[in-house]
Amino acid sequence: MLGCLNSTKQIDLKRLIFLLAFFSMVITLGNSLYATFRVQKTLLIEDTLEANRVYATKLAEITELFLNSVVTQLKFSANYIGTDYDNSVTRNQELQRLIKQTSSFNSAVIVNAEGKVLSIAPSSLNLEGIVVESAQGRAPLSRKKPHISTPFVSPAGNLIISVSHPIFDKIGKYQGFIAASIYLQGDNILNRLLGKHHYSDGSYLYVVDQNKQLIYHVDAERVGTTIQSNRAIEDAVSGKSGVRVLRNSQGTDMLSGYASVPISGWGVVAQRPLKVTLAQLNDTILSVLKSTLPVTIFTLLLILVFGSKIAKPLWKLAVGVRAMDRYAQSNVQKIDAWYFEAEHLKQAIVSGTELVGRTIQEYDLDRQKDPLTQLLNRRGMLVKLEYFQRIKKPFSVIALDIDHFKHINDKFGHDVGDQVIRTLAELMQNSAREQDVICRTGGEEFCIFLPNVDIGHAVSIAERLRVDVSNHLFPPVAKVHISLGVAHSSSDVCDFHHVLKNADKALYQAKRDGRNRTAVRDCEAA
Repeated sequence: MLGCLNSTKQIDLKRLIFLLAFFSMVITLGNSLYATFRVQKTLLIEDTLEANRVYATKLAEITELFLNSVVTQLKFSANYIGTDYDNSVTRNQELQRLIKQTSSFNSAVIVNAEGKVLSIAPSSLNLEGIVVESAQGRAPLSRKKPHISTPFVSPAGNLIISVSHPIFDKIGKYQGFIAASIYLQGDNILNRLLGKHHYSDGSYLYVVDQNKQLIYHVDAERVGTTIQSNRAIEDAVSGKSGVRVLRNSQGTDMLSGYASVPISGWGVVAQRPLKVTLAQLNDTILSVLKSTLPVTIFTLLLILVFGSKIAKPLWKLAVGVRAMDRYAQSNVQKIDAWYFEAEHLKQAIVSGTELVGRTIQEYDLDRQKDPLTQLLNRRGMLVKLEYFQRIKKPFSVIALDIDHFKHINDKFGHDVGDQVIRTLAELMQNSAREQDVICRTGGEEFCIFLPNVDIGHAVSIAERLRVDVSNHLFPPVAKVHISLGVAHSSSDVCDFHHVLKNADKALYQAKRDGRNRTAVRDCEAA
């Protein structure tokens, strides 16, 4: 009978428990890693798209400001020349001042109402006295208002734009115009702004004019070419801003953010390769797997040991049944063994699943903390604020940052700067209540959220913190000052996005007012 028992080909209980636990944990771990991968992939793509949109928008706004400044400079020069229009010395001196006071222009010219060049700078161009014949050059004579031209190639082969402004004399009579040229690939402010970007991961920025012609691009050989069938460019030159996932002309999938420059009709596009963005995700998943694998292996070993202990008595009982009489054997057959085995197998799977879940939860909590100060980061801050809004809890917020922190880093080094940030974080934690939420939102910027605190009390807390920081010694920096902005949210006035924006506005007001002070902005002021 024992020989028959040993010759059976059915799988034993020990192996069954182990195999079921092993495959269950592999599936659970794989599903958890896949879910993490999908969620993180979506977040990375959305964050990258938003970062590119913000960057493109900021450059577009700066370009808009620059071009408006250029028009203003020409307006001033036109008004000044108009007061003494017939004086060639005045004209020449003003042109020289215009191109030398900043790096905005590469050349400037004054043309009279008949199209004759009266003055030009630099004088080495030797164009004084000639009559402008080209349609592009004579366009300002008929337009008689400020204008920024579309990019065009000059006779010397330079891609340029021309900015012009009419000249009227003291009695208001039209006398011609003043125009200044900007070489788009020359040494000037506009080229430094749009033509140089220090990317090292395949990201780049390019600019097109209203005709979809490339005027700035990381590949200089492509400048001057026209781009067709690009939705980001079409939206940007139409005055829109936004994000898109596109495939560029080299077949690379790109995450693009774009914005327009209204004054000139240009479009600015910032983009990053999708492959580079997702490379970070692969490292993250590998890190999760490495941190989970030891616990998984340890759990499987435990399952194997306890599975053997569970199976061994049952195996001995099965052997003993062969030697029992029918009465004893009938009693053994009444044992509900399947319930016992199934229950223990279920516990093993639950145990493994809980271990994986805790590992991922701990990883998620780590993502909500700032590694330098152990305060909540921006992601953790948003989780807390969404909770406040969900339970309709009123709160005040203090936005603050360290005055002249760049000077501290430049003078004492980044290690000292990091120590200043840590010390400030400790001062805030020491003065905070248990229910207060302190966050480091980036660099030297912090936010303190005060649940159930009105605006007056919040201002008092902010002032007390400012004084404490001012009186504290920060070796080797000695004295450090902070600027603070205070805002308040009741549960029914505005959401936390508006409150944060108000706090930021109050902070910037404190800086404009001289730093080392507290400014307040209530929700209605939004």
